[in-house]
Order: sequence, then C-alpha cells, then structure tokens
Amino acid sequence: MYIRLSIFAVLTLLVSTFASAQMSSRFNFSAGGGFTVPTERFSNSVNTGWNVNFRGGVNINPEFLADLDFTYMNSRFNDATLAQFGEPDGGIGIWSLTFNPMVRLAPSSSPIRPYVTGGYGLYHPNFTLSRPATVPTVFCSGFFGFCFPTTVGVNQTVASNSTYKGGFNAGAGFDISLGQHRAKLFTEARYHRMFTTHGGDISYIPVTFGLRW
Repeated sequence: MYIRLSIFAVLTLLVSTFASAQMSSRFNFSAGGGFTVPTERFSNSVNTGWNVNFRGGVNINPEFLADLDFTYMNSRFNDATLAQFGEPDGGIGIWSLTFNPMVRLAPSSSPIRPYVTGGYGLYHPNFTLSRPATVPTVFCSGFFGFCFPTTVGVNQTVASNSTYKGGFNAGAGFDISLGQHRAKLFTEARYHRMFTTHGGDISYIPVTFGLRW
C-alpha cells in the first residue's frame, strides 16, 4: 500500500515537473537596454541616445519564435538643431510596438546562438523643446514645524508634438547560454525605420544588451 502510494506520488511529481517545464519552454521573455545611433537624415538632428527593450512571445519550435516587441529610444537634439529652434534643450523619444518573429541559426545545444529578427508595427514619436525655469512652491520642515515660500528650478517644456506612424525594423544578434540555466545573455542591433508624412523617414539603430529567459 505504502509502496504504491510512494510510486504514485513520485509519478505525480514527475508529470507535474515535466508539464511545468513544457509550459515554461513554450514562452520566452527578454529585457535589456543600451545605446541608440541615429542614421541617415535623422543623424543630422540628434545625438547618440539610449534605449530600453521588452519582448515576449511563443516558441513555435526551438529555432522559431513569434514575439511582440516594445522598444523605447530617446535622443537629445544636437546643438545646431537647438540653435535653429532657439531653445537650450530638447529631444525626441520614440516608442514602438511591433510583431517580431525571430529565427535562431544554431541548434539549442550550442552555447552561442546567433539569430535574425524583423517586424512591422506602430511607432509613436514625441518631440519636445524645453528651457530652464523657476516655479514658486512652499517648503515645510517637519523637524522645525514651519513652512516658508521658495522657488525651485525645473526644466519647462515650451513646445511638444507627437503622432502615430507605421514602421519596420530588422536586425541580428546572439544569445549566450548561462550554463544549465534557461536564462541567457543577449546582444543585438536592429535597424528601425519610421515612416513620416513630410520629408525623409526617421531611422536609427538601437544596440541592446540584456537577459532572455
């Protein structure tokens, strides 16, 4: 009786562990950040910026992934562009949400797995111009028990504009295994191109480093 119960318990544990592993291996997630290099016409207006990236989706098989990708980049206008606007500070932030399949180019047993990826989706740029300013406020001291008026320095937005556009991205990278762990380090570079209504399109290359599991 006890032997049968023990065998049943072991089998139940093995099945649940296997099911959990199967479920976890069906999905992938990644997060990272890095620097962004503006290209083509866009490089005449902004400096090198930064980016963050979040990605997740379904593992169709060990070599093919169907993912949704969220990328945000931010770059400051260069001095020549700020001089044209007549403002001391400003920049552009762009977030994108795209469908990005990924194809791995090495077997799962390889410690380093290069891959290619690309996709199309929605892009949302936000342009801002700002200048230093002071605003009145009230400072209260909990220790001394009194309040007094004062001013604080802020970066005041004097102009902003945003819109929604379509765009695409394509690039490559590689995963680096961390021993027997499912998590992997990754690094990648992708060319993004956001379509515009007037003038040339906006293009840039985020170089991203992060963790995938």
